[in-house]
Amino acid sequence: MRLRAAVAGLGMGAALALGGVAAPAQAATHEGAPSALGPSCKTGKNLTNGWGQCTTSGSYKWRVRVYCTLGGSGTSSVVTGATRTNAYCSWGNVESVSIEFL
Repeated sequence: MRLRAAVAGLGMGAALALGGVAAPAQAATHEGAPSALGPSCKTGKNLTNGWGQCTTSGSYKWRVRVYCTLGGSGTSSVVTGATRTNAYCSWGNVESVSIEFL
């Protein structure tokens, strides 16, 4: 058990010495599902708009992106921390909604 912990610690130490552990610049959630990585967030939609809501406190930045019928898309403004925001389809209906962490 100690050998595994030592090896795991060595791996993390080596990663930090080389500049840290890389994380993706953007993570998206699937519609209606909470994010598995990072803050606790969920999405939803109706005919013309999609929404995202994050409930984890902190200073992370994120926005909502909607993909619309007929090839359109839209994004919300960038928000910080625990809040709710909307993104709209200017034409067509909302097909899918995702949250992008910035």
